[in-house]
Amino acid sequence: MERIFNIIKAQDFNFALTNLLIDLHSSNYQKYFEELWFDENNIGKLSKEELDKLTKLAAVIEYVGNRQPGAKLYDWIYLEKLRLEAPYTPGLEGDGFQRVKRIFSAPREFSIRNVFFEEETLKPI
Repeated sequence: MERIFNIIKAQDFNFALTNLLIDLHSSNYQKYFEELWFDENNIGKLSKEELDKLTKLAAVIEYVGNRQPGAKLYDWIYLEKLRLEAPYTPGLEGDGFQRVKRIFSAPREFSIRNVFFEEETLKPI
């Protein structure tokens, strides 16, 4: 649970998320997935901003976990509460074609949460 709190409370969420992605794509990824337990009862104690970050985090964890054999995905990741009110499309604000394309072509892990990261940014180099 500590790893999740450290990420959603980090001064630089994107940096913390990038570090998590590095771990989840490493050769020891199963160990890092094990560290991603979170007590659902703490969701009510989160601020709106922290809940939004947790939602984005859940989308990324599920997306990567579904592509890593043997990755442990905890039940909290699938909570219905983890859904953003408005579509989140970093780098594509407004109503442009690229934004609409990203929303319509997003994998299920993102679309069910209204979170739309560019898939290429989630893959290892």
